[in-house]
Amino acid sequence: MNTLRSEQISKHLYWAMSVIILCLLLICIPLIVNSTQRYLEAVRTSDELHALQEVAILANKISKERAPANKVLSSTPEDIQQRQQELEIYRKEVDQQFEHTAEVLQQVGFPHLSQRLERVVRPSLEQGRLQIDLYAKTPWNQRSAKALDHAIGAMFKVWDSCRTLLKGVVIASNKTSTAQNNFIPQILFLSDLRDQAGRAASTIMPYVTFGQQIPATSLTRAVQIQYRIHYLWDLIGTLQPEQDKTEEFNRLHNAVDTVFIQKGLPIISSLMDESSQQVPYHLAGTELTNAMVDKFVTVVDLQTYLLDYSNQVAEQEKSSHLQHLLWTILLSLVSLSAAIATMIFARKSVFQPLIEARQILFTLSENGDAQPLSSNARSKSDSLFAAIQKLQQMLQQREALEFRLKNIAHSDPLTGLANRFALEEYTRFLESHPSQFSQTCLMIIDIDHFKQVNDQYGHIVGDEVIQFVAQCLKDNVRTSDLLVRYGGDEFLVLIENIDLYNAHIIANKIRSQVADACILSDTGEQIQVSVSIGLAIGAQSWISLFTKADKALFMAKGRGRNAVVDV
Repeated sequence: MNTLRSEQISKHLYWAMSVIILCLLLICIPLIVNSTQRYLEAVRTSDELHALQEVAILANKISKERAPANKVLSSTPEDIQQRQQELEIYRKEVDQQFEHTAEVLQQVGFPHLSQRLERVVRPSLEQGRLQIDLYAKTPWNQRSAKALDHAIGAMFKVWDSCRTLLKGVVIASNKTSTAQNNFIPQILFLSDLRDQAGRAASTIMPYVTFGQQIPATSLTRAVQIQYRIHYLWDLIGTLQPEQDKTEEFNRLHNAVDTVFIQKGLPIISSLMDESSQQVPYHLAGTELTNAMVDKFVTVVDLQTYLLDYSNQVAEQEKSSHLQHLLWTILLSLVSLSAAIATMIFARKSVFQPLIEARQILFTLSENGDAQPLSSNARSKSDSLFAAIQKLQQMLQQREALEFRLKNIAHSDPLTGLANRFALEEYTRFLESHPSQFSQTCLMIIDIDHFKQVNDQYGHIVGDEVIQFVAQCLKDNVRTSDLLVRYGGDEFLVLIENIDLYNAHIIANKIRSQVADACILSDTGEQIQVSVSIGLAIGAQSWISLFTKADKALFMAKGRGRNAVVDV
């Protein structure tokens, strides 16, 4: 029966250990899964921002292609060949970015957007380029502002299709990331701002090229474009979070405001005013393009910074989530390992021995009548708690003895005051807290002419004088203050958290009580006793405080004794 009971205890222990490990797994696994999901979301966010960056770069390059195209469209027969070569070089750069963007979209997991790029944006780009090339091949005497405006409008449609692709990337992206939520609106607005900036110049360029008055519809469209530019610019400055307005952001933001808004747009406005006033334009078409190209760079620089900054934030989030995942896995493994190791140790080193001891005790109890040894073992088992109780009593007696010995070691037997050993412990405590010295008062009290009392009346009377002075000290200080018999006729008083004024009051009470009292000798003769007190408050160390008080005592002696002096 006892063996069966022991086996049941072992099984219960096994199941209890299994339940504990299962509980740990139920805690650790959701944490690991959650950390893994956050890390994968951070990786996804980083990839999506990379895709957005590539599409934004492509959109900017397509928008920028209008600049060399406009130069070709507005060039004279003498320099058109050079302008066409520049346009072809830039088109190759755009085509390379086109291929790279399609590849990135495919890798990131946006195959439908990659297909849209090939099926929608590329045909639109080819159609726009075709319109530019057809106009460029048109003889100079057959060209017109209307045809030029039509060719430029074809390139606007290319950017519109690319803008749709940008929106597609945003829609397909993760919406929970800080890096995306904080910066995607600004990135889109800056892309729009860059395009609107180009359109502001391109809208009036055909008529400036041919020196014709700008039609009312084109003027209206140009005014609307400028309104959109100012509206987008206000939004960009408003939406940027204050904590993300870094020094570099402010510099680039000011550059756009200064170079493009304040210097670039007025060029277009002045040409529109010249058209309304029907006066000759102060710029030709090519000159207008050259004047505005550098102004657009500031917008692209700000957008590039925001893209890089958002990527940096995304990388930081990814790194943080990876560290959190690794720490979660590590701590989970450590916790499980520690729990398993603890349970194995407890089973082998604690519970199994206890079960065995239980079995032995049952065996001994069952065989107690048959074998005297078993009866003896049972009596030893019964005496276990008595032995513990006896040990506890011995420890209490030892603690009481140690307390008495410590009291004896730290007390002066004649006066009951603390001695130098107690003082050393107290000063060691103060040394470990140096700031305490700045608020501690030390009084050194010396019995005046004590040697004469001993010589004249004997040591018994001298001891009575010392005991009397010690009692005066006890009467005038708090129980929390430290009183020390430092030497034969010298005492120390240490008081914490007291100012000089109150310290003087206490010292003078002690001095007056001693001076006003009379001690009778064996013969009935009155003995007049006085004390000199040196007082000091605050110092950097115990030695410094003691030195100051000792110096004050020396000065009190020099003033004729029975005095209180501070330093």
